[in-house]
Amino acid sequence: MKGMWPMLGWIAVGLALLVSFGVDLANTAQGGAIDLRNRITGVRLWEHGIDAYHYKWHEGDAEEYGDVYNNPKLPVSKTTATPALLLVQAPLAAMPYRLAQLTWLGLQWALLLGTGWLWLRACGEAWQRWAMAIFLTGFTYTAAWRLHAERGQAYVLLAFLFALWATATLDGKRGRGFWAGFVAGVLVALRPPFLLLAPFLAWHRRRQLVGAAVGLALGFGLPLLMNPAAWPQAGGWTDYFSAMQTHSELYRNDVDPAPGPQHYPAKMEGIPTDILGSYVAIPYADFSVYALLKALGLEQSWLGDEAVPAWVPLLLLALLFAFWLWWMRGRAGETMVPGLAAWLFLADSFLPAYRDSYNDVLVLNVVFAGLIASRRIPWAAWPCVLALPAGWAVYVLAPEQAWVIDVPTALFALGAVLTAARRTFLFNNRAGSRKVEAAC
Repeated sequence: MKGMWPMLGWIAVGLALLVSFGVDLANTAQGGAIDLRNRITGVRLWEHGIDAYHYKWHEGDAEEYGDVYNNPKLPVSKTTATPALLLVQAPLAAMPYRLAQLTWLGLQWALLLGTGWLWLRACGEAWQRWAMAIFLTGFTYTAAWRLHAERGQAYVLLAFLFALWATATLDGKRGRGFWAGFVAGVLVALRPPFLLLAPFLAWHRRRQLVGAAVGLALGFGLPLLMNPAAWPQAGGWTDYFSAMQTHSELYRNDVDPAPGPQHYPAKMEGIPTDILGSYVAIPYADFSVYALLKALGLEQSWLGDEAVPAWVPLLLLALLFAFWLWWMRGRAGETMVPGLAAWLFLADSFLPAYRDSYNDVLVLNVVFAGLIASRRIPWAAWPCVLALPAGWAVYVLAPEQAWVIDVPTALFALGAVLTAARRTFLFNNRAGSRKVEAAC
């Protein structure tokens, strides 16, 4: 009888996850996964040597290039993924779009569960496994995950790869090798803010540096090597960085003109255009440093009527992170992993771009690394726990006020700040016998 209760508990977790997946599947069937669409069209353009980051569809162009949300009045497209991420999703671009959309939903869930599995394997105590399973399951019912799944976002891929790197790095022997570093290098190519990992590797995991250099080189070089048509644009990287600068200027200056009438065929790739361009009304709102500055009336810089330069929040991020590294000096690298997860979660808010709640999936690594590091649920995780019912309420009640929509993300951010501020961690290995403790 004693062993039956855990089994029933895991069955309940599995059923809850199955129901949650069913909701995502129903949501996905109603629309065109509008964020996935711009990456799929971006891959197809990139494969033919066309600048995916500035392309505008015109009548007569191939339907496979058409993105209904590509505003013709803006100089850039909606494709903002790096060429490395486009390369990862290239197999999807070879599929009929509807099949690609459903395949990516399945992959999102596989990556989500894979993230949980990696951390579960690193647990030394049963309570840690239960806490992780309950938190992950609860997270799938929040507006943040619903938005991620329905839009077809890719942050869960980053969450999985960071979990892969982090759980290896927590092992003092296995985490010092080539392949752990390789994953870190790939992460930087997929998402440049992961460059924050570099000083940690240089300080605490020098044996990972060779692997990181190879992973970064492949991430930057493979788009060029695998697509000779993109050689004039350095594999798409020059177009990417140029477009990101333009996106920054548009965002910081609040430039977003109405697209006006656009003429698309009744169907594209066999899908009615009104379905391809539709989405489920899941609440979303900006949660960035720039949004905060605008809310405080400080969006204009001291230089005059110009918007706050992009380098100001980025410099602030660099200074804060450098201070954290100094503050954590002398501590074992293992003790810094939860803080690194926290900084990588917070870093997106400092970028000169719209920061949406689908980024919140990165908080899973913050919570799970913190749980692994403690004998009990750390106080830094409690704001994240409170964020779950707030996220459920946002999804169900669908408020229109941005400050209400952002409450769950604000609580996740508070948990990340508290995690980064914590200086002492106690780590357990899988058997729960080895502990590494950092001195205060």
